[in-house]
Amino acid sequence: NDSESKDSYIIGIFSRYNFRFLLTDCSNTISEVVKRHNLKGASGILSAKTMLGTFFLAGMVKEETVVSIQLEGNGEIERSIAYSNRTGKMRGLVKNTEVPLDNSDPTLGIGDGVFRVTRWGGPKKLHQSITKLEKKSFENNLLHHIHESDQITAFLAMHVEPLGETVKAYGMILYALPGTENQLIEELFDKFDKIDYDSNELFSKGLKDTLSKIETILEVRSEILEEGSPEFNCGCSLEKIKDVIFSLGKEEAYSILEDHGFVELTCEFCKKPYRLDPEEVRLLFI
Repeated sequence: NDSESKDSYIIGIFSRYNFRFLLTDCSNTISEVVKRHNLKGASGILSAKTMLGTFFLAGMVKEETVVSIQLEGNGEIERSIAYSNRTGKMRGLVKNTEVPLDNSDPTLGIGDGVFRVTRWGGPKKLHQSITKLEKKSFENNLLHHIHESDQITAFLAMHVEPLGETVKAYGMILYALPGTENQLIEELFDKFDKIDYDSNELFSKGLKDTLSKIETILEVRSEILEEGSPEFNCGCSLEKIKDVIFSLGKEEAYSILEDHGFVELTCEFCKKPYRLDPEEVRLLFI
C-alpha cells in the first residue's frame, strides 16, 4: 500500500491549551539520506535528528521558509548540517559518516561547540541565530535554542532507530502560541510528565493514531490545519554547479581541465556527479 509507505506530517492546534503541534514520520526521507551517504552508527542517528529538527523549526512558521541547522562540535563527527522547508522537503549530511554509537555519549559523537540556525525566505537570508552546543542530547540543545533565540516554550519528542540500511524516524513538537498563559503551559507539561509512554509505541500505528493517543493524554480535541508528505529534496542543478565552478576562478578551472580533460563536481548532499567538458567550462568565462 503506497499510502502506508509514504512519509507524512500533520500540523494542527490544541486550542484548549493554545499550543500548535507538528507530528511527522520521515522514515523514508531520512533513510534515503542514510543510504546515499552510507551513514553508520552515531553518524546516522545524529543526521536523522538534525533533519527532524530542521523540519520542526521550518514547520513552526506559516510563511514559506527554509531552515538549516548546523552543528559544529569537537567530537568525532565534527559537523552535522540539514535543511528543510516548511513542508518537509529536506536534505542532510555529516562530516564523518561512520562514527560508532557510544551509549555513554549523549551528544551522539558531535561533542560540544556551536548550534547554528539559519532561516531563508525565498533566496533571501532572513537571519541567523547561534547558541552554545552543550554536552547534552540533540533534543535538549534544540529546545534550548528554541527557548533562547525564539523565546518559545516547546515540548518535543524524537524516535530514531537504525534498522540496517534504513531508519525509523519520527517525532513531534508542541509549542506555545504567543500569549499562552503560564498555567496552561504547566498543565500541558504536567500531563506529559505523568504518562509513561514509549515513543516507539506512540508512533507505531501511523500519525492519526498517534494524534488520538495525544488527545487522550491531554484530554482535548485537536484541530488539523495541514497534512502533507515530507520528501528528500536536494535542490542541486547544473546551473548551481556552474556557479560553483565559476567561483573557483578561470585559472583554477582551466588548470583542472588541463589535468583531467573535464571538470567534475559531485553534489555533497545527493552524491550526483556533474561533469562539464572543456567547451562548457570555457563558456562560463566568456
